[in-house]
Amino acid sequence: MRKLTIKRRKSFVGCLAKMKVYIEDAASGELVINDVPCKKLGVLGNGEEKSFEIESQSAKIFIIADKLSKNYCNEFYQLDEGEEDVFLSGQNKYNPITGNPFRFDNNENDVVIHNRKKNLKRGLIIFAVAAVVGFAVGFTISYIVNSRDETFSVKGMSITLPNEFEEVHGTDFTAAYGTEDVAVFALQEKFSLLEDFESYSLREYANMVKIANNISSSVKTAYGLTYFEYESTNPGTSDTFHYYAFVYKANDSFWLIQFAASDDVYEDYTEEIFDWAKSVEFDS
Repeated sequence: MRKLTIKRRKSFVGCLAKMKVYIEDAASGELVINDVPCKKLGVLGNGEEKSFEIESQSAKIFIIADKLSKNYCNEFYQLDEGEEDVFLSGQNKYNPITGNPFRFDNNENDVVIHNRKKNLKRGLIIFAVAAVVGFAVGFTISYIVNSRDETFSVKGMSITLPNEFEEVHGTDFTAAYGTEDVAVFALQEKFSLLEDFESYSLREYANMVKIANNISSSVKTAYGLTYFEYESTNPGTSDTFHYYAFVYKANDSFWLIQFAASDDVYEDYTEEIFDWAKSVEFDS
C-alpha cells in the first residue's frame, strides 16, 4: 500500500463544484470513465488537500465534475507501479465548453493531451446539439408567437433574451443558454466565498476574474455596464470565440454573465448583446 495525496489549488474557476476522485479498478466497475472501470476515492473541494490509501500497482487517477459530464469533463494522471507515496496537485481551468475541468500540474504527455482534445470535441458536440435544439424550438415558436422575448430566471437573477434561446444543462455554471450563434454563461459567486468580498467594487471583481483566468484585456464601462472582452481559441482546433464578460453585484453575490460567439459573427450581435446585458435584473 502507499499514500496518494492530491492538492486542489484554490481558484475562482469551478470554485463551487466538488471534484470527484476515482482510481482505475478493473474489479470494481463502480463507474466507467473513458472506457476505464473505476472506483471512487473521495471528493475535493476548492483549495482542499486530501490523502488516500491505494495499492502499489500502476493505475490511472481520474478527476471528474460529475457522472453526467464524466466523458468530456475529466482529467487523468497515470501512476507508475511502486511503493513510494505520491503527491499530485492541480486546479480547475477555464473552459466552459468542457465544464471548466480540473488539470493536474506537470501532466502534458501525448496520451493526456490526446484525451483533452477528445474531451473538447465531445463538449463542442454536446453544446452544439443543445444550441441547435434551442434554435429549432425557437424557430418553430416564432411562427406562432412572432418571436417574443422571454425572461429566464435563476437564483434571484433574471435576463431577457429572444425566445430562440434554450437553457443548456450539464455545465459548470449557475445557468447557461444557447442558440445556433450565441451562448450565454451566468455564474453566481456568493460574498461568503471570501473575507470582505462584499466590499469589492465591480471593477475590482472584474479584475480578480481576469487575473484568475490569465486575461489581459482592460475593464471597460458603457451604458451603465462594467465588462471586459477577450478571445479564446479552443486547443486542437482553429475555432476562436469572442467573449463579452459583464459583472454585476446583487444583495448577496457577484454575478459574471458572459456572451460568447464565434469570431466571424460576434460583431453582428454586439448591439443585441449589450441590450441583453442591460436587461439583467436581481431580486431586491
